Amino acid sequence: MKFLKIFGIILLVLVLGFLSIGLFSGKQEYQAEVKIYKPVAEVFALFNDQESLLKWLPEVKSFEPIKETPNKVGSEYKMLIDNQGQVMEMHETLTGYKENEMIEMVFVAGWMTKNNHFTFEKLNEGTLLKASYTVEGNNIFAKSMFAFFGSMFKQIDETNLNRFKDFVESQTALQNEEKVESTI
Repeated sequence: MKFLKIFGIILLVLVLGFLSIGLFSGKQEYQAEVKIYKPVAEVFALFNDQESLLKWLPEVKSFEPIKETPNKVGSEYKMLIDNQGQVMEMHETLTGYKENEMIEMVFVAGWMTKNNHFTFEKLNEGTLLKASYTVEGNNIFAKSMFAFFGSMFKQIDETNLNRFKDFVESQTALQNEEKVESTI
């Protein structure tokens, strides 16, 4: 009986310790960037093209507008994501938009709210796409869990930016090949 009492106290202390992490840990914030050897206007257009999104983010199974506004800000979308065999629904709201310069969005999915802020800077040899991310759990348990997953979130988003870079640059190669074939 004494063993069960001690085990229960230890378990309670561990659970309370884990949950207290959620009280003190805030948002997970990180940045990433990638150089893309294409003009800003083309990079921005492909980044915001819904059909292209499905090509460079294979986890996205569908992307549907819920509400679209003329100036883009306030537009809402529903995305279905394949998360290792389980389908997860995300709700996206555009919170900032300046053509060829910036786009900002908020995603809400289950226990998580994620803010993505992207800027597109002109370089002599293309575009610098800079991204700032903030991930926050929507409850104390999620906040506690996410405190341990900051590097995983960053790795996923860096992978996605590199996929986008590869997609954009392959579009250029394909378009150039099509132009050469049509002139022959």
